[in-house]
Amino acid sequence: MAEAAAAPAQAGGRHQRRLRNYLLDTRFQLKYTGYLVAIAVILSGSLGYVLWRTSDAVLAQSHSTVHKSEQVVSFGKQVVDESRKVSAVVQMNIVKDEAYKDNPELLEAFKTDAQAQDDRLKKQQQELETQATALKQQSTDIARQQRTMMTSLGAVLFLLVFGIGVAGILVTHKVAGPIFKMKRQIREVGEGKLKVPGKLRKGDELVDFFEAFNDMVVSWRQRQENEIALLDRAMSALEGKADAKDLETLKKLRAEMQQTLD
Repeated sequence: MAEAAAAPAQAGGRHQRRLRNYLLDTRFQLKYTGYLVAIAVILSGSLGYVLWRTSDAVLAQSHSTVHKSEQVVSFGKQVVDESRKVSAVVQMNIVKDEAYKDNPELLEAFKTDAQAQDDRLKKQQQELETQATALKQQSTDIARQQRTMMTSLGAVLFLLVFGIGVAGILVTHKVAGPIFKMKRQIREVGEGKLKVPGKLRKGDELVDFFEAFNDMVVSWRQRQENEIALLDRAMSALEGKADAKDLETLKKLRAEMQQTLD
């Protein structure tokens, strides 16, 4: 692998990887990782907006229900008060009416019915107040749950985006590694060095491309070795026949050709 990735060997022959080794080609890796992160941010933001709008609509409906229940409770109180006032007025008229003075049972029956009516209205009023309190508490719980949900959602989406960013670096690292190695090898070939590239790491991409490049280098080395062998035979045939200076030139050429293979 690349020089940056070829860290000192640990015990057992395994190579130690450092965090910086994963950014072999910073521009390439950050570019495509940025694309992935941007897509993740857009999708996460859209999802968060939809959930926020939905929960906000539920919360608004809950507030509306609470407001209506409070209006019903207020109206119920007015009904109870009016019922009591009517009962009091009717009772006063009965007491003043000469026709009912000699009939206390009728007055008592009216009081009993009026009290029963008041108790029934009072009970209904209490039930309405209980329901209104429950609705108000429910609305408060929904608001708290909305805050908790949005906070949790924000944390989850942040971790998701962060995870995609890390995954993007790891995935592009498997592409950048072989490219980095081949770039170094191409520079060496350009400098006249025909070293056979080492193997890729397990899981690296561009395997076929790298193997084709490796076969090309091996082919060039074989051709260079054949030419060196041919030159050796030519110099052996010229030993004792050609001028020493001419042989020295051939020997120098042979040394330069051999240097490309070392």
